[in-house]
Amino acid sequence: MISAKGVSYVYPDGSLGIQDVSIEIFKDDRIGIIGPNGSGKSTLIFLLSGLLKPTKGEVRIFGMIPDKKNVEAIRRKIGVVFQNPDDFLFNPTVKDELLYVPRQLEMSEEEMKSLLSEYSGKFGLDEILHKPPFRLSGGEKKKVEIASVLIFRPEIVFLDEPTANVDGKTRRMVAEMMRKYDGTVVITSHELGIIRELCNRVVLMSKGRIVEETTVENLSERRLEEIGVI
Repeated sequence: MISAKGVSYVYPDGSLGIQDVSIEIFKDDRIGIIGPNGSGKSTLIFLLSGLLKPTKGEVRIFGMIPDKKNVEAIRRKIGVVFQNPDDFLFNPTVKDELLYVPRQLEMSEEEMKSLLSEYSGKFGLDEILHKPPFRLSGGEKKKVEIASVLIFRPEIVFLDEPTANVDGKTRRMVAEMMRKYDGTVVITSHELGIIRELCNRVVLMSKGRIVEETTVENLSERRLEEIGVI
């Protein structure tokens, strides 16, 4: 579904995001990306999702190199959940937020009404549909963000630290929804519990590079200590 070959990214200020990274993502993969702060985890998922363009190397998404001609086709198939919901939420109300992408995809009013009812119910948002997102709590914002991504049923979902700064109830809800999600998932997280719970493949990163790929079953705490995760 997605391949990256020899990919590097340098930010405008000259700082290195990632260096010479290669990875393939296959249908129904559940991949956890683990690494210390500054290891390049977020940069990698932004490149793999087409939000950033590599400084060097090549990323193909569904066989396409992202450009102006195919970006809409790619966006229909990929959802990204940012670490900070405030970087994502911008509509006047929660309802508008949930329906933003369905409207862009020109879904029918009947289909949007059905989806709104379904996802508002699943995420416990019925009571806040008419509230402005900026007035919500951190946990509520996270739920709205994830619901806004899942509602258009992307084939791949990227989640950047989805359980950071949320309470235990919201964490359990996030884990439950991602377990039920029928698609490919790529998650960055410092929380090993969520990686073990939701993923089968694990990518370890350090200093902008992938240093190891393994399975959840073979994930070594000693190796995590070596790269500074725990």
